[in-house]
Amino acid sequence: MTPEEKRPFVQRLFTRIAPRYDWFNRLASCGLDQGWRRRALIRGEIQPGQRVLDVCAGTGDLAILCARRQRGQGTVIGVDMNRDMLMRAAQKQQARRMGIAWFQGDAEALPFATDSFDRVVIGFSTRNLSDVTKGLREMVRVLKPHGRLVILETGRPSNPVLRFGYQAFLFTVVRGIGFALTGECWPFTYLARSVQQFLTPQQVVERLQSIKTQVEYIPLSCGLASLYVATKS
Repeated sequence: MTPEEKRPFVQRLFTRIAPRYDWFNRLASCGLDQGWRRRALIRGEIQPGQRVLDVCAGTGDLAILCARRQRGQGTVIGVDMNRDMLMRAAQKQQARRMGIAWFQGDAEALPFATDSFDRVVIGFSTRNLSDVTKGLREMVRVLKPHGRLVILETGRPSNPVLRFGYQAFLFTVVRGIGFALTGECWPFTYLARSVQQFLTPQQVVERLQSIKTQVEYIPLSCGLASLYVATKS
């Protein structure tokens, strides 16, 4: 799939699964995904008084957790290309009475000034970018000097047996969960393949280093999830 083909395909996919996306995340991760998000924000040192941007915010789970850590001080902005996902995020935010601003926009051409955020976060979406390096470069661009980019992504266990079992789980159980929730199989086949075909942790680290950041890689849950904390020079 070319970058030009991937963008509309991913848009159509998330429009289709938006109503059941949160259920899918909880079931497919066996309930681990929110704990991973919390650990990411702790390692990224999300604190009150910061200006935080959640890229590819989806249904808003990461942005909402950022707002909780802000304790009413600072700013949280969520940006995503998919209108249906943002509508779900806004509904969740209103139910929790949190002040988060939502924008529909492109992660590879962020509508924000250079050096304007203390922290940029992205959760389980880097692999969906049409051009990963371009997206990473944009996220670093909008960071203030010494600001941190926090990337939470699906993992690649170093243990070959665990890695094989994880990939088998993606193509069987995860696809089955997706079909049970939505009546569709193709979105979850894509998601399983996107995990399998995504960059290795070393490749992600190298790309982040190439755009002048200092990177820390932290495998979570034996490598089932990957956390990268990149500090802008």
